[in-house]
Amino acid sequence: MLEVLGLDQPAEALYFILVDNPPLSVEELCRRTGIEPDVADAALVRLEDGGLISRLPGNPPSYTALPPEHALEVLLLARERDIHRVRALSEQLTERHHEARRSRDSTALIEVVTGRDGVARCGQQLFNRAEREIRGIDAPPYAQASDGERVNSATAIAGRNVRSRFIHARDTLSMPGSVARVEVDIAAGEEVRFLPEAPMKLIIADDQAALIPLLATPQILDACILVHPSALLDALSTLFESLWEQAQPYMPGETASIGPDEFINDEERRIISLLAMGMSDEAIARQLGIGYRTVQRRVQALLGRLGAASRFQAGVLAASRGWWRPDPEGRSAGLAVSGEPGLAGT
Repeated sequence: MLEVLGLDQPAEALYFILVDNPPLSVEELCRRTGIEPDVADAALVRLEDGGLISRLPGNPPSYTALPPEHALEVLLLARERDIHRVRALSEQLTERHHEARRSRDSTALIEVVTGRDGVARCGQQLFNRAEREIRGIDAPPYAQASDGERVNSATAIAGRNVRSRFIHARDTLSMPGSVARVEVDIAAGEEVRFLPEAPMKLIIADDQAALIPLLATPQILDACILVHPSALLDALSTLFESLWEQAQPYMPGETASIGPDEFINDEERRIISLLAMGMSDEAIARQLGIGYRTVQRRVQALLGRLGAASRFQAGVLAASRGWWRPDPEGRSAGLAVSGEPGLAGT
């Protein structure tokens, strides 16, 4: 029991005998405990040094136990001091361990970012730190910042010489007000293209960092992976560029004179762009805020003017006649980090 005070089994056995008896010699102690004389001599020295017993003069000398309430209290206080020193050392070692981990994490290839607000902040930091270019693939769900503010990549690069390119899933055009938001971002100086489906969410800043969801198809965006320069970051960059080449540009509406007898107005240009995206008449009507039957009439009129037999052919012919051009430097799209789904959102 007294091992907590630093006493081993022989010392404890000798001490208990001395507590229960008058002074005893080494010979008597060995006889009563069965401990070898050399082991007993060493244990008695430890007990005497610890202040638990006292050696009495004589030939041979004898030993007696000192009052336990005082002797054991001295050992307890000494052990408490030792415990305090060890606890302080433990705290120092813990801090050193955490510091070493922080140093390793700063150079790790990936970091996991958790929490909706943490994901939103990380996306905003990527926008703010970009010096040359922001690239991204937009798809729901969208991160929820704690203040609910919509953080847009077009806003983040405003006034800075930073190029921004985003690929969107064509389905995002069916979201209320999405076309209007795209055109606002186009005007702000971003480039946007559309694919039938977006394979994943992605933000890349200057080929120095990328942000992707932790799960392939998350229901809530509350965990992402921050990728530092590595083969994985190179692969994400290559994926984006490959998809960018395949994606369909969106041309904002503006009245244009194509030839002496050919004019297309703002609404017609938008309709042609949305037709080329493969959107239905109903979806176009919702986005442009005009009647479904009005869209049907406009589409048929455009097909007739172009001499097109199908909607796809209409897009091809419109591009060939300059009514709508897939401009590789065409501008568009933003990255929204908000409770309200934006077009290009984290």
